[in-house]
Amino acid sequence: MGTALLALEIVATSGACAQRATRAGADRLEACQALELGGLTPNPEALEQILEHRPPRGVHALLRSRPGNFRYTTEEAALMERQAARLAAAGVDGIVLGALDPRGALDLAMMRPWAEAALAVNQRLEITVHRAIDASRDPIGELARLLEFPAHRVLSSGGRRTVGQGMATIEAMVQAAGSRIEIMCGGGLQATDIESVRRLGVAAVHSSAKTRYADTIEVSEQQVRQLRCTLDELEN
Repeated sequence: MGTALLALEIVATSGACAQRATRAGADRLEACQALELGGLTPNPEALEQILEHRPPRGVHALLRSRPGNFRYTTEEAALMERQAARLAAAGVDGIVLGALDPRGALDLAMMRPWAEAALAVNQRLEITVHRAIDASRDPIGELARLLEFPAHRVLSSGGRRTVGQGMATIEAMVQAAGSRIEIMCGGGLQATDIESVRRLGVAAVHSSAKTRYADTIEVSEQQVRQLRCTLDELEN
């Protein structure tokens, strides 16, 4: 398992970002907007441009209606259900979602209608649970609950601020998931972390590969190339 090829997922907030990331070797893109706010559901026009630069493993879109915590009101949940259907209809290959309940557990009852709304449009869509799991009370325990949820993968930093700090939990999550759910590590990921996380058996690495431009965050093609080169060197 530790020698499997790792997918490289890069965040894209615009068509230009998507073009740079794909050109530099990204396998998959996560489309969003307002990365400086932690990432929000992409608007239709930006998503359309991002989809024009779809890499081999496709474009997955973030579902998050506002910045802040992952506890949503009934009205916010209804909005995100409509957004999920709209993203699926736009032609994305996957949806990235997550919510927490007042107890600090993943709110699967809230998340399920979002997944179902997207899958009703395209049953081949992949569902990724984002780093809401890192804000939960027990990331490893929450992963076990996801075995009954239509999730293809989980994005996690191991419940810590960065992947480098969360290695032990990431390893435990990989073991708990087995072959049922892919674990993708992301959050402060450095090229120097890749060899270590590869040995843990993760399926993919995720990075914003960010640089500052006009008080916003955009993709650095140089950083994506560095990550791609590091992956290629380990796999050859």
